[in-house]
Amino acid sequence: MTVTRDRSSQPAPRPERVALVISQSDLPSDPRVTRQIEWLTSEGWTVDSLGLGDRPVGVRDHFAMAPAPVWTRSALAKTFIHLALPFRVRFRVLSESRLSTEAAERIAAGGYDLVYFNDLYLIPWAANEAVFRDPKTHVHLDMHEYYEPTLRPGTRGRLIASGYFRWVRSFVGSDAFNSRSAVSPAMSAMYANDFGVDAPHVVRNAPKFEELRPSEVAAERIELLHHGGAVWERGLREMVEAMRLVDDRFHLTFMLTGHPQVVAELRELTRGLEARISIVPAVAMEDVASAINRFDLEIMFYQPITLNLRYALPNKLFEAVQGRLGVVVGESPSMVDVVNEFDNGAIVRGWSPRDLAATLMELTPTRVAAMKANSDRAAARLSAENEKENFLASIKSAR
Repeated sequence: MTVTRDRSSQPAPRPERVALVISQSDLPSDPRVTRQIEWLTSEGWTVDSLGLGDRPVGVRDHFAMAPAPVWTRSALAKTFIHLALPFRVRFRVLSESRLSTEAAERIAAGGYDLVYFNDLYLIPWAANEAVFRDPKTHVHLDMHEYYEPTLRPGTRGRLIASGYFRWVRSFVGSDAFNSRSAVSPAMSAMYANDFGVDAPHVVRNAPKFEELRPSEVAAERIELLHHGGAVWERGLREMVEAMRLVDDRFHLTFMLTGHPQVVAELRELTRGLEARISIVPAVAMEDVASAINRFDLEIMFYQPITLNLRYALPNKLFEAVQGRLGVVVGESPSMVDVVNEFDNGAIVRGWSPRDLAATLMELTPTRVAAMKANSDRAAARLSAENEKENFLASIKSAR
């Protein structure tokens, strides 16, 4: 396992407050995790990280997760693992074997005042009493979104892996965690109900405040946007079909990242609509707000086919606000709450392309400009600077 160190800080006595931030993601490109690191360092914490990718900015030591063992990668091996091995052994093989022994030794020696988990699949590690044995170490679990009790129908390996997934998820309620957080009030309430724990703190996925102004709205051309991951379940098809029903005032841009096959299929779906629909590459995370500022409305139309989609409160909602866009959302309760509070968007009643098109057709340039102005007024409230206080409250008992 690779350890990357900030050589500029070596050697040094143990800092007053030290945190280890854990996530099985590419840390430098994970906006929630990078914000956590920034918030901690700004409050005087020394931060180490454990996860995938390179050492994030601001981190002292980064413990890179090892690749999955070669022998576990084939479909046959995975079938054997899930059919033949007890849950704890599966966890050791699939996850714990990839974690840094040096990081484990530091935790066991009391080297961290705070260990901050960002990944459900790694949480059984917190119950390892040989590692997490110092009672003074505050262990926090950030669940982010809502992880449903079973894998979705059609998920690869669902029949053989669901039991293991439920076992891993059961650790959400473990006494190993001193505190918890989630991204929305609805998801917090569901976790409290599922596990009988105190409602997790709510820390929304808001980016930093940007000094921007709303762009002008042209009466003859209203610029629509959907940015983020190329995922069909996020309403891509419905948006394309809605564009066939609205008049030529509207132009839609998809600014997508990941899943090249989905992007290729989307290009095929939009064939013949090139004058009305554009597909462009994503921009760097820190450039999103300025890159989307020229648009008028962000569309987030997530049909509630899972609980997580039903109660979604996505990054892109807050990024749209920082870009000073109005928003168009489906009847997703968490997003509807934001729109109702700030009057910065339109709510589609129904989940068909025709419903989406009807809502768009009702919008006048004056109304669109008003929604953008209201996003401008909401930008400070819906920013990382404001969410930082919620984050700090969630770990307030860490020494």
